[in-house]
Amino acid sequence: MIKYPVLVGSGGIEMRNPMQTMATCFEQVALFFPSGDPKLQESFEQRAAYLDSRNYAREILADTLKEYHQHLGSKAETFQMIEELRQKETLTVITGQQAGILTGPLYTLYKAMTTILLAKEQREKLGRPVVPVFWIAGEDHDWLEIRETYILSSEGKPIPCRLSGDGGGESVGHQKVPAWETIEAQLLEMPDSEFRSSVLKKCRQLTEQAENLTQWFALTLQWLVHKWGLIFFDPMLPEFKRLAAPLYEQIIKMQVDIREALAERTKEWVALGFESQIKPIGGEVNLFLSVPERRGILYSDGAFYLRGRKESWNLDALNSLLTQAPERFSPNVVTRPVVQEFLFPTLAYVPGPGELNYWAQLGEVFTTLGFVMPILFPRLSAVVLTASWQKFLSKQALTIEDVYSGLEDYRNRYVREQDTLNIDDRFQRFREEIAKGYAELKPLEEIHVNVHDWLIRNEEKVNFQLDYLKAKVWQAQRKGCNDILNRLQQLEDGITPHQSRQERVLNPLSFVIRYGDSFVDRVAEIPIRDFREHRILL
Repeated sequence: MIKYPVLVGSGGIEMRNPMQTMATCFEQVALFFPSGDPKLQESFEQRAAYLDSRNYAREILADTLKEYHQHLGSKAETFQMIEELRQKETLTVITGQQAGILTGPLYTLYKAMTTILLAKEQREKLGRPVVPVFWIAGEDHDWLEIRETYILSSEGKPIPCRLSGDGGGESVGHQKVPAWETIEAQLLEMPDSEFRSSVLKKCRQLTEQAENLTQWFALTLQWLVHKWGLIFFDPMLPEFKRLAAPLYEQIIKMQVDIREALAERTKEWVALGFESQIKPIGGEVNLFLSVPERRGILYSDGAFYLRGRKESWNLDALNSLLTQAPERFSPNVVTRPVVQEFLFPTLAYVPGPGELNYWAQLGEVFTTLGFVMPILFPRLSAVVLTASWQKFLSKQALTIEDVYSGLEDYRNRYVREQDTLNIDDRFQRFREEIAKGYAELKPLEEIHVNVHDWLIRNEEKVNFQLDYLKAKVWQAQRKGCNDILNRLQQLEDGITPHQSRQERVLNPLSFVIRYGDSFVDRVAEIPIRDFREHRILL
């Protein structure tokens, strides 16, 4: 069962919802989002003025992105956006996500579309170029986060598509793409439709074209949003690593100050009743080093070392390694947003609910490193309802909220409502007759001292058998209601798969294979300034 919008902390305590608070009472959290309320246009105007005072390596960015997107086979709209990045007045709206299988869950598409639409909106309102960028977290090594996705089968059940292995602790961007046959074999239960053949053909083409999981992700998401010119950013490209190296050096130098800044803002955030998303254990430099598995760099007793390793470096040795091999370094959750700020003129970042929570802890980290956090503009959140789900909900007089609360009580009530023979009453009367019968046998206890126990045990056995019979009868009654019960299960599997949010479990292909490109077009029609937790996409 899921309910919205309650958040539960690690101790089982209900926590405040940052997205809801930002949408309804921004002044309560203004300290944690210093670039202002995303609902107000003046926040974007002030942020744009701030960005105009900073300088960026625009030519290197544009040249590297152009070459990367040529390799992706991107459309003219994307190259136009990249060329605009060379201009000093061009700003960016950015989002990011791990490189999930076939784009991962629906919220990845929602993030991308929010970014595209917000960039378009601000281009019109600010009267200057604003381009959408998707930062692919290919440096991430959290295999559990990306190794599987779920697609609705022809029977309406979530079926998994999984990658084998455990990733070996290496960044996702170093992982090879599986053979298409291993992916296709897991998709055999996808529903038949007029789009199925072309969708599978396209997925095969993209899978065979990709050289690593990051590129596979980029190619697949690019296919879905090719109309809108979204720019993809792979932080593992050598040119970007070299660009970020000066900031990595600063992070190493100021690692104590960064930890203190994080701790200060986190304490204030928790005091307001919000969850602490980032929980340091001490000594973090907030950078990773690949050896080749990705390990966090720690600092203790005047030396730097890797988590789980004994080898150590002094400051000069670590900086020397950074100069020689910047490609081996990468930011963690605390410093990645600052690297983004260092590389791009970021007007706004589009987070999901969990990200919004940890970004709130980072304001002082940005300040410590000489930056101001960008505007945080929450991604759209939606639930897709197919025509058959809508019709069934209406027929059963159910609402989306009923589904979110769980339908088990409704199932039980429905089965009982179909009982025209008064099953419980008949069994109850039978049980009472049995009790009377055993009461009439009570005088037999005079025959022998053991008769009392025999009667008790025998009555218990009879009642046990009666309970068993009653359960079997109800089972048969329930079986007679299977058509409706199966439809209710399909409703839950589609709207709250695995008792979770649809957008967190189901892959976009669940609906692209049913509706083709028109599904993505419908996502593009959702108003991004409606900050409700779940809008309905019919």
